[in-house]
Amino acid sequence: MKNSNFAKLFLTLGVSAASLGLISMPMISAAYDTVPQPTVAAAAAVPRPVVENLKLGSVAVYDFGTVKIHAYQSKDALGDETYVLENDKHLVLLESTAFNANNQEWADYIKSLKKPVAGALMAYHPNGAAAYGTRIYATETALKNWQKDGSIYDLTANFKNAFGKDAVAGILPTKATILQDGQSITLGGILFHILPAGDAAYSVEIPQIHVIYRHMMGSDTHNILTGGAHLDAEISAMKAYQEKGYRLILTGHHVPEGQDGVAEKLVYLQTMKGLIAENKTKADFIAAVKKTFPDYQGDTYLMMTADFLYPQ
Repeated sequence: MKNSNFAKLFLTLGVSAASLGLISMPMISAAYDTVPQPTVAAAAAVPRPVVENLKLGSVAVYDFGTVKIHAYQSKDALGDETYVLENDKHLVLLESTAFNANNQEWADYIKSLKKPVAGALMAYHPNGAAAYGTRIYATETALKNWQKDGSIYDLTANFKNAFGKDAVAGILPTKATILQDGQSITLGGILFHILPAGDAAYSVEIPQIHVIYRHMMGSDTHNILTGGAHLDAEISAMKAYQEKGYRLILTGHHVPEGQDGVAEKLVYLQTMKGLIAENKTKADFIAAVKKTFPDYQGDTYLMMTADFLYPQ
């Protein structure tokens, strides 16, 4: 499938940009304001990860002392990234991947940690969650989008067509313990804040270690931008992350990044705003972006942005 057809495909499926998780409004939980914020030095003190290579993907372990993050880089066709939070007694899962082989590899790794799993927070990537054998937590919005006619359900169907039904983890959960937007929940002794994201699912704060999870960011990867309002929302979100001083930003399609990644993404978004204003045709816009950001990944995302901004 040609890159320029991706936006048209989503529109054909009847899936809005917001429901796909492309629009993330800068919504920060009021509950988090009661948690002490990190100093600038603390925010900058991100532990160097220890990396273990698996057969398909790799795992980077960030040790924050009382909590460890195991970040699984699947290296699959979609660049899925998924996580385990570990303390001295329990594990908590955050997201899954889109492919059966990766989910089995990740499940085997989780078993090797030899601790009980207190639950799984599933949002944008719930595919094959049953492989982990634990209770699933999600918001009503996320659960709805996993069902027939939901955006994540439709994307999974498209993945089956693109990659083969045997390769894709096509079974999505039909039940979950429901979380409320703005809710705080403790799983396995780790506190999580559930944040509304204004899209298909939700974001998650982990205040104990000053970390946040959102669907997409990627400081060296093009964004999917659907228009001026979406661009402004992303700029506001990055500024909010800077104000909060998060130590790491976890995402579903990129390795974890710190405040340097937030700053880079903010520069990118502000520059894109100028390039959109300066270029009147799709071809000129694409050429200008590639010249300005020659080393960026995600040309498919750039083509989708161009399709949204310069409809034919």
